[in-house]
Amino acid sequence: MEALPIIVLVDGDCALCNRAAQWFSARDTCGAMVFATNTGETARILGEAPGGDQGTVVAWVGSQRLVRSTAALYMLRCLGGGWGLLAWSLAWAPTFLADALYDFVAHRRYWFGRPPACTLLSPTHLAD
Repeated sequence: MEALPIIVLVDGDCALCNRAAQWFSARDTCGAMVFATNTGETARILGEAPGGDQGTVVAWVGSQRLVRSTAALYMLRCLGGGWGLLAWSLAWAPTFLADALYDFVAHRRYWFGRPPACTLLSPTHLAD
């Protein structure tokens, strides 16, 4: 059984990160994921470095810290259904290749813009 909730830390200063968090939240029908900024109080309590892990999604599953492509695939698996199947089918790729693709997009994340303020989520799914 999954450890609930899954605490997901994202960059609140990036439009791509905000939209991805909103996308996952809209499809997380069982409410397993709680989203917070990687520089907020939740991140500090979890022991994240001051300033957060910029450009990287971090998913805390119990005491396990997942990052980058591993975190993204885990989050897809948690959605279940076709998204879970997609995650399992993508898991065949070696982590170093999946992380290289993740890093390629992450380094260009500001191409998608910067919101005027953190528009991460509605208060029901936002921890910070």
